[in-house]
Formats: sequence, structure tokens, C-alpha cells
Amino acid sequence: MEALLLGGNNMSTVTINVIDYTNDPFGRYQSDGEGNGAEFRDNYIVPELEKGNDLIINLDGILDDEYNSSFLDEAFANLIRKKGYKYSELCKRLKFKSVNKEWEKEAQSYLDELKDK
Repeated sequence: MEALLLGGNNMSTVTINVIDYTNDPFGRYQSDGEGNGAEFRDNYIVPELEKGNDLIINLDGILDDEYNSSFLDEAFANLIRKKGYKYSELCKRLKFKSVNKEWEKEAQSYLDELKDK
């Protein structure tokens, strides 16, 4: 993870590279094994949000040519369902980055499904 200080602000933007966690993101729960969405959310995303940091999630570098839907749902949608974050807050503080724009759209779609929740 690398922190980028934004000029004139006390807040920072942190880039979290999925590849730093796993090259094979798969599964929802810790019982699904290594590379699961719950562990990525709880150990990488939530601590940075709790520090007040904005996040860029870099989706590039994994082995597969697509992301597992269980991983994406658990890691991102459950920030709202299980961790109590608001959709509007996450849209301001969490961005997805990839050379594969479909991955960005897919990851964002898991948040968008909970827009009115």
C-alpha cells in the first residue's frame, strides 16, 4: 500500500493493490481459504477507512481474467451491509482502478446495488 498526500489536506489517499493481498481473489468467507473477500475487506479496506483515508483499489495483476463474484460482493458490498458504511460515503472515498475498465465497472456495481439501502 502506498500513501499519497493530497496537497493542502490532512487527509491522504491510499492505494491498495489486490495483488499485494492475493493473486487469486476467490471466495467470500475465511473458511473459503486464502484470498477471500472478508479478509481483504477487514484487514485491508476497513482499517484504512477507519483512519479517515480515501482509497484507490487497484484491481490489476491477478492471475484470472475475471474477478470472482463472491469475493467482490463480500469485499465491497458488505462494507455497507455488514460494516455500516453509507453508499454516498463510499462513492466519495473509494475508487476502483484497472486497465480493464470492465473490472472497475463490475466492482462498482456491487456498491451501486445497495445505493438506496
